[in-house]
Amino acid sequence: MPQKWNDSDTTFHLAINMAGAVSAGAYTAGVLDFLMEALEQWYASRSGINHPPVPMHDVSIDAFSGASAGGMCAAIAAVMVQGSFQHIRNPADASVQGTTNRFYESWVNKIDIEPLLRKRDLEGNAPVVSLLDSTIIDEIADYALTPGPATQRPYISKTLTLLLTLTNVRGIPYSLNGSAEGSAEENIAYYGDRLQFETVANPVQKPIFPGARPLPLGVDADAWPLLKDAAKATGAFPLFLAPRKIQRLADDYGNSPWETFSDPAPAGIWPDWPLKAGDAIETLNVDGGVTDNDPFQLSHDFLAIQNPNAYVDLVTRELVNPPEADKANCAVLTVAPFPAESLFDKDFDPLANSGVLAMLPRLFTALVSQSRFFGESLSAVMAGASCSRFVLAPSDADHPGKLALQCGLLGAFGGFCERGFRAHDYQLGRRNCQKFLRDHFRLSVGNPVVANGLEKMADEEKMAVLQAFDPKGHGTLPIIPLCGTAIPEIPQPARATITKARLRRIEKWCTRRMHAVAKPLLESVFGRGFVAWSLNVALYPLISTVIKNKVRNYLNKELAHVIAK
Repeated sequence: MPQKWNDSDTTFHLAINMAGAVSAGAYTAGVLDFLMEALEQWYASRSGINHPPVPMHDVSIDAFSGASAGGMCAAIAAVMVQGSFQHIRNPADASVQGTTNRFYESWVNKIDIEPLLRKRDLEGNAPVVSLLDSTIIDEIADYALTPGPATQRPYISKTLTLLLTLTNVRGIPYSLNGSAEGSAEENIAYYGDRLQFETVANPVQKPIFPGARPLPLGVDADAWPLLKDAAKATGAFPLFLAPRKIQRLADDYGNSPWETFSDPAPAGIWPDWPLKAGDAIETLNVDGGVTDNDPFQLSHDFLAIQNPNAYVDLVTRELVNPPEADKANCAVLTVAPFPAESLFDKDFDPLANSGVLAMLPRLFTALVSQSRFFGESLSAVMAGASCSRFVLAPSDADHPGKLALQCGLLGAFGGFCERGFRAHDYQLGRRNCQKFLRDHFRLSVGNPVVANGLEKMADEEKMAVLQAFDPKGHGTLPIIPLCGTAIPEIPQPARATITKARLRRIEKWCTRRMHAVAKPLLESVFGRGFVAWSLNVALYPLISTVIKNKVRNYLNKELAHVIAK
């Protein structure tokens, strides 16, 4: 395992964790955009000869983790933070195209319902592997996840780590009774999976963490193609987006993959299969959010095993990072576009919810909620206020009673239907991040990290910093101070609308896509013959009338309050 941070290390270490979001990845992208702008402006402000009084402690982003759309954002972040890019302050302006900001281009400009409802994936009699056309996802991955020239930033770790969760539907078999001769064999498959990447200076350098795949800076080699596959896989919403094949090594599963980072590392359990160390295995993967929608624990434990100040909780027996404002030296910042809000329903009717049609959405909700439950340590959450874990969730105080995120419409697929929804959420992410950094992401002035920065200043400069960044005298300073262009308040984004003409086009595209997938789906079940042909003939007018009308009614009902008058 890697060495622990030096005891005299006065850097505040960060891991940015990104939960699943579907189209609301636009919100997470906006958060990341402003976070990087704030870091750039702060470090630029303190580097000049006659720089203004600003806090002088150090911050290092050591890891990104994510699942589903959050995993895709984390993967893009791992590429973007290595170079320079412009920050988008007017995302609602549709003419802002072709920028150097891969967050914005990927989540606002390039993704849309129209390419998702094409039929390019079916060319050449290709089988139907998803309800939506996923070729646009391939194009975005090629655009966003190809490394460019790298510039070392002082607030980005030289060994930046990326942790992506996956759901391996092939499953990895493990024996529950070992080699018990004469007894009944009992095996169980493990489906929760993950991949770890680490940036390295050049193609010959090895990662510090065992099992991490190397990402050489500025060189499109080693694990960069694997990162593209992993990013597409973690975001492969089941049935709707294409599952992804990933080439792995048998060794990846001999270290008990259900374990997070720990010191000492747990004894590995080898899968019950004929493969040996070094053998290759091809896995098939879908959305990482199915098994772990919020990989907080991965980021937490990644920091904890390197933290010399971490300690074992006497109750939970888990390794814990110091949570106190005057002691914390690291933190996990989770961006959660859809924080869990599960409440006990005292009027729940078991009979009414027992039908097949009523059970299907209940089952989906149960699976997603369970993955979120295991995504965070309940004992840590219940422990109260903490400066070693923060959550940044959408907030829109100007529109009470409405969804803060417009991408949250249509079961979080709404952002794909209208660019304006994605632009709104991107701007809201920037605005929420600014307020979070200013008002909540703070440490005590007595914290060793903050105090070390203050000690570098003369008394007059120190007083100026406290007056500027703690004007109410609360005895705290921001972990990431707002400087330069990060200071002016980001305006509240105007809520977008969708036109009736746009809805008619979406209805047309949906119908076209359903016609396109019906025939090959029927042939995959009944073969190419009279039965499949006759069923397709009967289904064609049904799609064009009854199903089309249901799509129209659903869209108009769910989007009624955002349809342009």
